[in-house]
Amino acid sequence: MYFNFSSYRALKQLNGNSIVRLFLLLASTFILTSCGFHLQGEMQLAPPLHRMYIQSADPYSYLVRNLRQYLKLSKVELVSTPAEADTILVIVSDTATQQLLSVSGTQQTRQYKLIVTVVIEIQDAKGRIIVAPSAFTEERTITTQSNQILGSSNDVNLLYQQMRRVLAYAIMNRLASKQVTHAVNKAFASQPNQRNMKLPS
Repeated sequence: MYFNFSSYRALKQLNGNSIVRLFLLLASTFILTSCGFHLQGEMQLAPPLHRMYIQSADPYSYLVRNLRQYLKLSKVELVSTPAEADTILVIVSDTATQQLLSVSGTQQTRQYKLIVTVVIEIQDAKGRIIVAPSAFTEERTITTQSNQILGSSNDVNLLYQQMRRVLAYAIMNRLASKQVTHAVNKAFASQPNQRNMKLPS
């Protein structure tokens, strides 16, 4: 899923002042919230997804923290070990990259594309894959001063946080989709005795 930041990009190109950039970032955060990127209420998930363990190389990452928040809103019990879970949400990868798009004629500013890609899969408690890996990608553009180190920019860090919040919401939509619901229920239909779950007939 992608959010239209064309107006935001145009404004950023007009003025490189850090105060203006911060204002635009705060405004974009407000837009994300008002457009529903914060989960409103619970999503309907398949019964086996209601007792879940999140497996991630960084369990305290911004992405995982957002996922935990959204899952709890959807009445998911998040357990502390895979053995306690019915299903395991595996964050296979969470990568951030940058691409240089352009350099101004005066060499004073540079425009970059920021890309975050997250790959997830769903396993049962025994580690068997029941939903194949799915990839989610978000992109943003940012203009910086040529003498500014991209990775040290607060603007960049804020954008990465926004992108991962949107990706967490996209993952929730995927978990609630008909395809995932069908795949999970089908995988558990042959083992309905697990924790006395009530699966759809």
